[in-house]
Amino acid sequence: MSEQTEKQAGKHQKIHTVELGENIDGFHVDELIHESFTNMLYGVSHPDHDAPMVMKVPKLGVFLPPSAYAGFETEVRILSRLHGVYTPRVIATGDLSSCPYLVTEYIEGDELVQATKNAPVAVDRLCDIMVPVCKAVHELHRHNLIHLDIKPGNIRNRKEGQVVILDFGVAHHTRMPDMYENPHEDVPHTLDYVAPEQLHNVRTESRSDVYALGVILYVLATGHFPFGKANPITVKKRLFMPPTPPRVHNESLPPWLQEIILKCLARRPDDRFDTAKQIAYALSHPNMVSLGKNAQLICKPGFLKIAQAWLSSRRDRYNQGQLVHPHDRIAQTPHILVAVDFGHTTEELKQAILAAVRRYAESDKNSFFTVLTVVESNEFNDTEDVSELLGQACPTNIHRLMELRHWMKPLKLPISRINCQVIKGDAGEEIVSYAKYHVVDHIVIGARASSVMRRFIGSVSSKVVAEVNCTVTVVRSRQDRY
Repeated sequence: MSEQTEKQAGKHQKIHTVELGENIDGFHVDELIHESFTNMLYGVSHPDHDAPMVMKVPKLGVFLPPSAYAGFETEVRILSRLHGVYTPRVIATGDLSSCPYLVTEYIEGDELVQATKNAPVAVDRLCDIMVPVCKAVHELHRHNLIHLDIKPGNIRNRKEGQVVILDFGVAHHTRMPDMYENPHEDVPHTLDYVAPEQLHNVRTESRSDVYALGVILYVLATGHFPFGKANPITVKKRLFMPPTPPRVHNESLPPWLQEIILKCLARRPDDRFDTAKQIAYALSHPNMVSLGKNAQLICKPGFLKIAQAWLSSRRDRYNQGQLVHPHDRIAQTPHILVAVDFGHTTEELKQAILAAVRRYAESDKNSFFTVLTVVESNEFNDTEDVSELLGQACPTNIHRLMELRHWMKPLKLPISRINCQVIKGDAGEEIVSYAKYHVVDHIVIGARASSVMRRFIGSVSSKVVAEVNCTVTVVRSRQDRY
């Protein structure tokens, strides 16, 4: 812990104590909402603010560890730096040396908490809930922030449904000093959701949040925790034992979902998904999930399996190692959207696009691709999404999908790296919408060959470039360059 924090914690008797009914810097303390081991949470009001607000105040006293104040200071620093829809809006902060408090908007919705209470939930419901949650965690990682305490109680919803992540008391921003700099300091984790490496005080691994997402998925799918309800003794099991397969608790669970969950819960971070966005994409595109041995497990691990896992765990080395910033890890696993219009694309342009895709696929082995074609509504049936798993037996759909797969076949990419989709509607609108919803990193699109067509119909590529927040590569064939 920093020297400044220790001094502040040591002067707790001089710090103002908040009481119900008082006014602090214009905020009236109305009610006590929640009390934890380290903080008090009050509902407050202010004449200049109509929206509901909460005030978090740290507990300070001789019986509390200094880390209690460190967590509060960490949250104030992080939320003061972050600005986005996935974190609560900061309204005011108090003087950390005399009257520490943090006032934020009050986020009332607790959809995930209620879902876990009613678990197991239907697979469609699970995906609807968890895809936005995974995207929210991805957004934190994009800003080089590792939460380290992802759990249902820290995930809320605004009235319009927007996911918001709370409680950054044990979080670590890789571009900021770590308030828990002492490796032997007792960091307050939630044991049910803690990753194995966190038990060894590793705080720089963004895939610890991936593990926590896996625990939430497991609970939603089964109504149980992977290793049973955790306590300081049983939590050690995750250091060497594989979790009970979800299908032991819920036989109706599809194999692809078990594959996703167990990949998240892998003991070693390198065996998990690299990013939270990959989990969201897998949940949205189950046909891309490569089914391995994990998908077929239907019984608890036996003695031999546990013994093998224990022996393997003896080789695990938990140390900080070389720091990989979460943002850099995201950059190493790009999602590339390839937009192809077979109806208005010459053979030369198709080959030029394919050559570009081949370069990206070979230069980055962790990249994965969505190949998308958009057709006019009058050519299409009523089905919105015709990915391979959910496709309908419509001649137009089948024809387009077969074209896409045949076109991509020379690349010889495994199913886990490529997904083909046909969508109806306006090409520009649908490409932009898909890229934003799935947080695409890179778009490869062909330019219209005809200048007359561009003049009267408009350029799809220009619209895409103008409206998306990612890299766009516009490909032309050689004959269209001159």
